[in-house]
Amino acid sequence: MRKKIGISAAVLAVCALIFVGYLTFLAPKAQGGQKSVKIEVVIPSKSIDRTFQYKTDKSYVSELLNDEKGDLQTEMEDSQYGKFISGMLGVKADPAKEYFNLKVDGTDATVGVSQLPLENGKIYTFTLTSL
Repeated sequence: MRKKIGISAAVLAVCALIFVGYLTFLAPKAQGGQKSVKIEVVIPSKSIDRTFQYKTDKSYVSELLNDEKGDLQTEMEDSQYGKFISGMLGVKADPAKEYFNLKVDGTDATVGVSQLPLENGKIYTFTLTSL
């Protein structure tokens, strides 16, 4: 019994070290200072394809989306994984059928909007996508 507890504790410690290592060395880092970025919103079912240009000193995509709610009409919800986009430009995603896919310069984002740093010159595209 003690051997099982010891092994479980060792496995937990290794997992904790891997997580700390990820946060320290591999997780995307935010840039300070002024940035110029584009936010594209594509909603094919409503023939919406709009691009917004922003100059901001915000660090993360979620902060910019929150600041620009007037333009983007962004609706965000909290989940166990962080914030996710539930609506944009007055269109709410039906969670049973669709979601807002996020790409950075044409490549799928590897983290959510809360952890995705804003980078100067990048294009962040939100596309309402069927499951």
